[in-house]
Amino acid sequence: MTQDLEPNKGAAEPLVAHGDILRSLSSLGAVRLAAGLTSAAIIIAGLFFGQEILIPLAVAFLISFALSPAIAKLERLGLSRLPAVMLTMIVVVILMGGFGLVLGSQLRALSQELPTYQSTIRSKLADLRKNLSGPGMLDGAMQTVDTVQKEVESPATHADDAPQRVSVVPAPPMPFDTAKAWLVPALAPLANAGIIFVFVFLMLVDRSDLRMRLLRLLGGNLHRSTDAMEEAGTRISKYLLMQLLVNVTYGLPMGVGLWLIGVPGALLWGTIAAVMRFIPYIGPMISAVFPLGLAFAVDPGWNMVLWTLGLIIVLEVISNNVVEPLLYGSSTGLSAISLIVSATFWTALWGPVGLVLSTPLTVCLLVVGRNLPQLQFLDTLLGTSPALDLPTRVYQRLLADDSDEALDIAQVEIERSSVQAFYNDVAVPVLGLASQDYQGQATPEHHLRVINGMETLIEALREDHTGGDAGAGKPRVVCIAGKWEVDTLAADMLAHALCLAGISADFRPASALTSRHLDGLKLDDVDIVVLGYMSEQPIAAARQLCRRIRRR
Repeated sequence: MTQDLEPNKGAAEPLVAHGDILRSLSSLGAVRLAAGLTSAAIIIAGLFFGQEILIPLAVAFLISFALSPAIAKLERLGLSRLPAVMLTMIVVVILMGGFGLVLGSQLRALSQELPTYQSTIRSKLADLRKNLSGPGMLDGAMQTVDTVQKEVESPATHADDAPQRVSVVPAPPMPFDTAKAWLVPALAPLANAGIIFVFVFLMLVDRSDLRMRLLRLLGGNLHRSTDAMEEAGTRISKYLLMQLLVNVTYGLPMGVGLWLIGVPGALLWGTIAAVMRFIPYIGPMISAVFPLGLAFAVDPGWNMVLWTLGLIIVLEVISNNVVEPLLYGSSTGLSAISLIVSATFWTALWGPVGLVLSTPLTVCLLVVGRNLPQLQFLDTLLGTSPALDLPTRVYQRLLADDSDEALDIAQVEIERSSVQAFYNDVAVPVLGLASQDYQGQATPEHHLRVINGMETLIEALREDHTGGDAGAGKPRVVCIAGKWEVDTLAADMLAHALCLAGISADFRPASALTSRHLDGLKLDDVDIVVLGYMSEQPIAAARQLCRRIRRR
């Protein structure tokens, strides 16, 4: 009895050890997930609480990318690094200062003319009030609401019994407090601008040193880190250049159109429209408020307002549907959903500045994820490249029992190439995935879905793409499936591909190779027999069947 029990006890030990290994791997995965979530929470908290330092640094980083091409061009002309940086920044400051003076003069002239438009505004508002005060379908409901509100707000006691209201008059502020209240909000933007200016200067002057330090921080493969930095610089510089071109092609027609319509300060509003487009999504809407409001105030009628509104709508449609797709293209490499999510995320962290910086910062994350294996999930989440390749997409749709969408994917691919190319590049890998999963994780239901879905797909392709006429002298071929359903599907596809090439071909299912069916297999008028196996080791079975078919 003891001798019988000992082997059983020894046989159970490997199973127990195997279970311990699985539990340890599961616990290790849970620990890694917890560590990743903790690290992400710490990074997000650092971005939020350190925004006073990180925002000027990020803005300076963005400006340095925008100025780098001009500095590189000056260096190619013979200037050294420091004079090229100084000359570029001086030119930028002079241009911005001159443009600011021009816009300031227009704004000053406009502010002097605004009081003359008060009568027009009063008359228009009076007309609107008169039109809105007429009888309407909601008048009864509004009167009921007003009556209830008056009843609720009516005092519960007589006026003589009501308590007297006491007002507390604060002491007049000191002159120093008044000056502080005015100067602190005014000096804060100037201080941030000075910090950004210093950051930009240092980044441009010490670019090589910063590049080496970043390479050191990235570590790992030097080739991969170098490619990541080069790709990030190229993508961000191209995005900023395209953004500038898009804004100019929007602001310039806006200014010219407003000038032709007669809206005062057309140059000012065109510049504001171009600048505000740096703010995604809400910038164009904000910039449209000013010319519309001024057109409302200037023109006693409604023609100027309607022309201004039509100009804005036409420019938005052209810019969003023609100019931006033509210029942007795939310069950022970000998907549409990732742009919206990143804008929401950075706005929640850093406010309006985060909305402006959302696209360049997300581009940096995309490039890092594309070049560092540890952060490759960022490329999957943010990039435009498909998360699944074409065979995997078709296979996933078949697993979901959605053969219609699988057929749509096949038709799109066939329009780009051909039926034969689809069979070779997509359908055969799909059968390979089905063969691999059949030995492991696939359930019988999933296996049946894939087989039925592929049969439906091949039948539809046979109906839509019929074979050509067999040429004279070309061989007659029969494609015989080796062992199981996947082999039958492969033989069917091969026969169809040969027919499309003008070769007379037919296929036989896997059941044709059984002893009973093989004796009745008609091969008298066949020149070539093709045996197909979706198997890792088909040699032995194929040799045996070849001998049997030769005897036939």
